[in-house]
Amino acid sequence: MEIPPNSPDAQSHPDEANRLWMHALHEEKLFHDRMNFFSAMQVGLLGVFAILYNKEPALGVFLPLIAISLAFTLLWFVVQVRHWRYCVHVHALVRRAVPEYGRTVASFAGPWRTDGLSIGRPLAFVVPLLFAAIWVALLAWMIIRHRA
Repeated sequence: MEIPPNSPDAQSHPDEANRLWMHALHEEKLFHDRMNFFSAMQVGLLGVFAILYNKEPALGVFLPLIAISLAFTLLWFVVQVRHWRYCVHVHALVRRAVPEYGRTVASFAGPWRTDGLSIGRPLAFVVPLLFAAIWVALLAWMIIRHRA
């Protein structure tokens, strides 16, 4: 529910604004910590794939590994997009509660920078999809190689 900027609820007490600010920082940190965790897991899974591929490239070993890795990637995508939306919501509340922050974001706004969190969007949407593309490409490679 959107709070109109001129309503009494939009003008918060300094303690409330501070708590909201701390909550926004916490949510943004969680977003990036989760991104780091999932990225490290994906790199680890790619390492396992590479090690196993060099030992014996059997399709029966790689299909479950790729399926689990792809499912993990899609879970990551869903979680990151949902959390990204929540971060945008919290930052909108902060912009209203902390006028200085609102002015700073407004002065930085541009065609690709509308919310003050512009780098988070590619991280939330593109990075998991790139890992998904890697797993799909590896699956295709394994199937083509197995048939050859």
